[in-house]
Amino acid sequence: MNKTIFIKIAATVAVLFSLLTIVEGSQVLLGLTQHDYIVFTPLIVYNVAMAIVGLFIGVLIWINHKKALMLTSIVTVLHLTVLIIVAVIFISDGPVSMHSVQAMTIRSAAWLAITLVTWKTNKSSEINNEPITTNK
Repeated sequence: MNKTIFIKIAATVAVLFSLLTIVEGSQVLLGLTQHDYIVFTPLIVYNVAMAIVGLFIGVLIWINHKKALMLTSIVTVLHLTVLIIVAVIFISDGPVSMHSVQAMTIRSAAWLAITLVTWKTNKSSEINNEPITTNK
């Protein structure tokens, strides 16, 4: 399968996942939706802020910008770090619900997959000394 297809899929997942997070998180922050579990507001703020960044990164992935891999890697590391923090707070009976731990697990896994696709498509093009074109 053409590398360009994988790049487009990764970019689309990044943008759609980010848009969904912005909508859901903003509704919670603005009090438009109520949940029957503990809402840890700093986590919601983090998620919305990172989703805005994710939109930008999704566009960079789409155009195959050289900084896309570095930025996806940073987002993945940040998400994994926050996942660990949220899990520790949950285990310590802090103000975090299991829903938050599960959501951060999904978010971390999604960005790990996006990073791996971005890395693999960049790495394979460097090995073959061929540029990745997005005009196909």
